[in-house]
Amino acid sequence: MQGIEFDRKMTQHTSIGLYLSNTSNKKLILEQIMANRFLREVIDLSTMKGALHSTITINRFVEDEIRHDRFLIQTKENSSLGSMSSGQQKKAVLDYLIAQKPQYMVLDDVYSNIDKATQEAITITLGQLAETTLLIQLFFRKRDILPCIQTVYSIDELNNIVAVQNVTDFLTAGESLKLKKHQFIIPSEYNAHRLDINPLIQLNDVSVRYVEKPVLDKVRWTIRQGEFWQLAGPNGSGKSTLLSVIIGDNPRGYGQDMILFGKKKGSGETIWDIKRQIGYFTPAMILQFTRDDTVENMIISGLVDSVGLYSQPTDMQKDIARRWIDMLGPTFRNKYFQSLSIGQQRMVMVARAMVKHPPLLILDEPTIELDDENSRLFIDMVNAIAAEKKIAILYVSHRDEPGLRPEKVFELIPGAEGSTGVIRENA
Repeated sequence: MQGIEFDRKMTQHTSIGLYLSNTSNKKLILEQIMANRFLREVIDLSTMKGALHSTITINRFVEDEIRHDRFLIQTKENSSLGSMSSGQQKKAVLDYLIAQKPQYMVLDDVYSNIDKATQEAITITLGQLAETTLLIQLFFRKRDILPCIQTVYSIDELNNIVAVQNVTDFLTAGESLKLKKHQFIIPSEYNAHRLDINPLIQLNDVSVRYVEKPVLDKVRWTIRQGEFWQLAGPNGSGKSTLLSVIIGDNPRGYGQDMILFGKKKGSGETIWDIKRQIGYFTPAMILQFTRDDTVENMIISGLVDSVGLYSQPTDMQKDIARRWIDMLGPTFRNKYFQSLSIGQQRMVMVARAMVKHPPLLILDEPTIELDDENSRLFIDMVNAIAAEKKIAILYVSHRDEPGLRPEKVFELIPGAEGSTGVIRENA
């Protein structure tokens, strides 16, 4: 916070935005705010009742449900927080925290994992709350700033406040900033003997129910080689269930009329036969990788489908990994995975998913918590993969990312008997 002169006349209802980059230590910032150490030059929170709306809070509630078998947060649709989709969890926890009547609320990346309708509802709810409650929003993307935010503090990689602007100046300055477009050349396929399978995925009237709760209703969907799809739909519509059926993780996939990579479901294929054909990335995967492996070893682990590398890599594997590192750029050479920023780690994880040149690449909410610069980098990389028309891409998100160009959208539409699918072409 050095070098910044603060306005000490700020009232307790002036909403604050903290604009972070992926080099900021968000977890530490959250801890310090709640302990009245991070913003005390701006406003004294020590005598105020506070609440934190974050995945940290959600996970604590879910753990409490499991440990004590009690359900503090319920909705008409779900009897427990653990049974909700991630977007439903966010909305339910927000409503619960507001009901506790805090004097200030810290909002951590409030728009991630929620559908457009819920985003609009949350915006209205928080706008009303801001009239009586101090809101402190942490955000990575300028497009995500809440309309009620009045003052923005920009945070650097050392968690110092390096700029203070009113919201108009902050957004105006951003309009003139053009993010650099990156050129990626995807390394050639090392395995020239991959089977030529088309279509890759064919779902014929796939239906899924949990106890008495219908999730999917007669879903029909065909994914062909080289196609670029976005899977969309409101929270709770069954996107995660549909993914688990395709990947082979869902036992309710058995007995369904499906063809996965040239084999009819239930014809003797194993789950590993399916997973071998899929490159998969979701941000939650990063939490599985706790060892301090090199970037090279992280990418090689994608060749052998392991969480970390536990055997000596071959010269060929090292050569393949180095070609992918060359594509990512010089900042990734001779680096350890844990030393990278969030955005850089995601780039490595996509390279890890891609290194086998799988027929299908699934990216599940990949841009959550990416800042403006790293989201541009990520989008350019995905577009480069899509441009080659060799690998089908299934991009799962509630959000339309500027510059990302899926050709088709498969949208799940909820109904009384479960969600059905609608296909639309992107312009």
